[in-house]
Amino acid sequence: MQEPNIDLILMPTLICNMACDYCYVTHKKTGLMDLSLAKDVIKQVYSYNNPVKPTIIYWHGAEPLLAKIDYYKEIFSWTREQFGIDNINHRIQTNGTLLNEDWFDLFIQEHVTTGVSLDGPGVIHDAHRKNIDGSGSFDTVFNNILKAREKKLYFDALVVISRATLGHEDKLFDFFYDNRIEFGFEPIVLNYSYHNHDLAITPEEYAHSAIHLFDRWFFQPEPRLKKVLPLYDFTMSVLHGRNTRCTFSPSCGRHYLTIAPDGTAYPCVRFEGETDFILGNLNNESIEHILEANRRMEFLKPRTEAIAGCRTCDWKNLCNSGCPHNAYSAFGSTLEQDLFCMSYKLIFDHVSKRLADALLVKEPG
Repeated sequence: MQEPNIDLILMPTLICNMACDYCYVTHKKTGLMDLSLAKDVIKQVYSYNNPVKPTIIYWHGAEPLLAKIDYYKEIFSWTREQFGIDNINHRIQTNGTLLNEDWFDLFIQEHVTTGVSLDGPGVIHDAHRKNIDGSGSFDTVFNNILKAREKKLYFDALVVISRATLGHEDKLFDFFYDNRIEFGFEPIVLNYSYHNHDLAITPEEYAHSAIHLFDRWFFQPEPRLKKVLPLYDFTMSVLHGRNTRCTFSPSCGRHYLTIAPDGTAYPCVRFEGETDFILGNLNNESIEHILEANRRMEFLKPRTEAIAGCRTCDWKNLCNSGCPHNAYSAFGSTLEQDLFCMSYKLIFDHVSKRLADALLVKEPG
């Protein structure tokens, strides 16, 4: 069977110009991925992938724009010359504080899909997404988004659902709805290895927020927001009977490979720095060897049948035991249920009911 294409996640740097208290990149080390290494990795993954579909490259961090604009000009120019602009799809996730006209022009020229971390209106965003000096970053980020729109460059937003969000879901949704910004959201995840209990939200709290946001999205008076993730994914999963999100993939590591600045390979960006999940290093191993090694094969094993609580779940074929990193982060093992297992059940139940009600045809007479 043809293996799926590998979506490559490159972390050119692990440093950041912000001090967000919920950041999962806990190993913020100096250093920049060498351009020759980045090119070699891209070339190997492109050769490994099926050329019928474009190879997707995610530029991630900490803050990837700290690699500087000339770094990306070189990479984007090289990939365009080597493979063609439509065969490599660059995507970048930034905190948005360093964006300016030069970045806008580059992203437009090179067809770069851009995501910005924006937790909602200022009162919610600034609760956690702070500058190094402790000041809030909302004004800078939002003004940069507005400047980008003047050049017809549109960003999606990535939202972290935190304690600051709870009880303010309407305010959050209205902000994105009024400003016509497509967004996706994720919850803060409890981490067993360090104390973030005061930041993390419970599965019940996350379910309540997600369900409330689903209803706001599903019943929009004017359909301004097409895809609010993961709500769109929950909906498509229920409608089509299969997952459409990495969180619910039977084996998410089959689709992704993350490379840290020093060439270390991980199955996911969230496992960066976790020595138990190192798959190899591109300085002394090929992509093909890393992808076919036993250590990766172990990670790819489906988890559902190995987790007692999942085997009898009504939603197991759509959920597939959820995110292995969420399980590891909360409980220290990927062979545990996703911390938000109960959330997913409640959300799937709610989405299923809403869809059934919407599709119900009134009997004649």
